[in-house]
Amino acid sequence: MRIDISQIASETTELLVSFERLQAPELFDELHLTGPLTLSVLVSPQGADQWLLTGSLSGKQVLTCVRTLESFENSFETPVMIRVERTSVAKQELDDDDDEVYSYRVPMVQNFVDVTECVRELVIFQEPIRPVKDPDKDFIWNADEKTSEKPKMDPRWEKLKALKRKMENPNG
Repeated sequence: MRIDISQIASETTELLVSFERLQAPELFDELHLTGPLTLSVLVSPQGADQWLLTGSLSGKQVLTCVRTLESFENSFETPVMIRVERTSVAKQELDDDDDEVYSYRVPMVQNFVDVTECVRELVIFQEPIRPVKDPDKDFIWNADEKTSEKPKMDPRWEKLKALKRKMENPNG
């Protein structure tokens, strides 16, 4: 999942990037994502070879309801803030010490920034702890008719019960 930084201008611009399943099938499977992920950011230059990308990441994922154990599709949109800096590093580095800003250092010769790890963390952090399919709906447990019936006894126990009765009433 790459953002082409060669397209980024030296003035503030809006950037819309769509990530498809074909670009990162393992990530889409791991996070149970359906459809594309959309990164919509405002790119602000912060100096020579430095940019700040602020905006949102949106998409859909399949979650399991903690009440009913049914799968359901959940749409999400989460804020994102990424700082990109071209420096003299050998390979791309991610500094995620700041909880709100993902800082990437990329080599001067590299024309893209790979944001896969940032996207993975953002999607995981936005997931509800206890996902509920219909949170506004009251949950009422309905016992099935089958469970309200008296359970049928295993016929093999009948012989044991007869033996028990005989032992309790030896004369009867």
